[in-house]
Amino acid sequence: MHAKLINPKSNGKNAYNNQGSAAQALNYLTHEARKEGQEARYFNGQQDVLSRDSVLAALDNNVKGLRADEAKFYSLVISPSPEELAHIGGGEEAKLRAFAREVMAAYAAGFRLKDGGAVGQEDLVWGAIIHQERIHRGTDPAVKEGDAKTGQPRPGLQAHIHVVVSARDRAQRVTLNPGGRVSRFSLRDWQDEARQVFERQFQYQGPASKQRKAPPISAPNPKRNARIAQRVEQLNRQADPRQRLDAERVQRIAQGRGYDPIFYDRLRRLEGRARRGQPLDNAYHLLATGREEPARPNTGHQVRHALHSLQQTLRATSGPERVATQDIGEQPRRGHHQWEAEL
Repeated sequence: MHAKLINPKSNGKNAYNNQGSAAQALNYLTHEARKEGQEARYFNGQQDVLSRDSVLAALDNNVKGLRADEAKFYSLVISPSPEELAHIGGGEEAKLRAFAREVMAAYAAGFRLKDGGAVGQEDLVWGAIIHQERIHRGTDPAVKEGDAKTGQPRPGLQAHIHVVVSARDRAQRVTLNPGGRVSRFSLRDWQDEARQVFERQFQYQGPASKQRKAPPISAPNPKRNARIAQRVEQLNRQADPRQRLDAERVQRIAQGRGYDPIFYDRLRRLEGRARRGQPLDNAYHLLATGREEPARPNTGHQVRHALHSLQQTLRATSGPERVATQDIGEQPRRGHHQWEAEL
């Protein structure tokens, strides 16, 4: 499973330029589908069949508040492996549509609002199309070794999903940038969640040789552990006494992850919740995996849904002049880019 965010500056195709209309991107995706002998059918979170024009109108009319030089949309690619495709019977579009919707729900959930609020899948404006084939590129090992030619179709099952998603939420009050700071959106977490969505949805377990190995546990870092202990102590002073964290357990999680930036991103999320007086449910699980697993799945889901509905109502009833636009996923710091070139 490979999910990626295409970098319009390095992919080599003007079609992915996202500072203007989405017409070029949709024209390219439509052309590629027809070149493969497919009917160019788009879909989104609610509808199975959409025209190119209806997707274009939805995207191009959802740019209020964006400057001329800002991204208007983002291009994503969701690519199950040939083995995964074989597991679900090939490139069956109904299954791929259902899978794409779950991955886009995870995409929405991955954004962290500054006020602690949530982004729901219904807040996204997007359209997607399934391509059944993929061609060899000049950078492919098979081309470099002389076993294939550039432009030649790759063998085997190659179905994949192209998604074009608006840079604004449906209410056009929040900018959603998946390529910005990891503290606002972690591309790595979303990619990992896409893989897990496939495994859960289709009861799939890849070959043992292809399972990702757990990272080696690094040696304790006294300096880092001391700093983590200080941060946990500060967090505990602000948190509900019943939800205070054990510093040694947090240190072990950090050590197990090699003290990587993702751990510190998750720790900052918990610190922000503590400052705002919000609950720290399943904090250790969040630190270790990046996923939130409510102690009471049904009740927790209902509460989150109710809170999200309330936020949507407040957004709808508040005048635009009283609502400050949020940019979720500001420009990343140097060396922290999350973009990927098209493969």
